[in-house]
Amino acid sequence: MKSNIIDLSVQFQHQTDGAVCIREAEDGPDIWIPKSRCEIDPADPARGQTITLTTDEATATEKGLT
Repeated sequence: MKSNIIDLSVQFQHQTDGAVCIREAEDGPDIWIPKSRCEIDPADPARGQTITLTTDEATATEKGLT
């Protein structure tokens, strides 16, 4: 069975209790992902830091990340 979970290297912008704000590129648009649909590593990054965002393919596609 093929997994639909993917890891993406993205730029961290901000996070709230319910969502993570990332960018694909430094000058790209802000993309908000609900925390219920993703994980980030490291868990408490600094703004502008490159992080690994783990999410499902459907969420990535919906948010324009694939």
